[in-house]
Amino acid sequence: MKFDPALLETYRTLLQTTDLQKAYQEFIRLFRFLRNELERQLPDFRFQNSVTENAMDYAYFSFINPGLKEKSLKLVVAFDHKRFRLEVWLSGVNRAAQCRWAACWKVCPPPMELTANPDQTDFIVRLPVETDLSDGEKIVAAVKEAAGQLLRLLP
Repeated sequence: MKFDPALLETYRTLLQTTDLQKAYQEFIRLFRFLRNELERQLPDFRFQNSVTENAMDYAYFSFINPGLKEKSLKLVVAFDHKRFRLEVWLSGVNRAAQCRWAACWKVCPPPMELTANPDQTDFIVRLPVETDLSDGEKIVAAVKEAAGQLLRLLP
C-alpha cells in the first residue's frame, strides 16, 4: 500500500511548527466536557459511552430518552471540523428509521437543515449551534436549547 508523501510531510510540518496537537487536545477536552456536563444535567437521557472521533471529519456523541427510543430516534451532538461548527442532529437509530422519519418532514424552520438524502447522511434534521466555544457553560446551554428545538419538531 502506498501513501501520499506530500500529505505526510504536511502533517509532520504542521505538528512541528504549530500547536496543532495541543489545539486538538484542547478541542477533545472541550467536547468531552460538553458530553459529561450534558449527561449530568439531563438525567432522563442515556448517553453514548464516549466521544467518537471520526478522522477529523466529525467528532460526535449521541443521547436518547425513552420517548426517542420508542420512535427509533436519537439526538447527536456533532462537531464538523472543516466548517468549525457545532451542530445538534435529530437522527434515526438506523437508516430504515431515518428514512421513515425523514418522509414526515418536507420543510423545517431555518436555520435547521433537512437532509436531502436520509440514506446517505447521518441526520434527518441538523441545527447549527452558535455559541462561544471557549465558554463551557454557554456551550452546554446552547446545545440544550438546540436539542429542545429539535425535540419540539416531533409529533
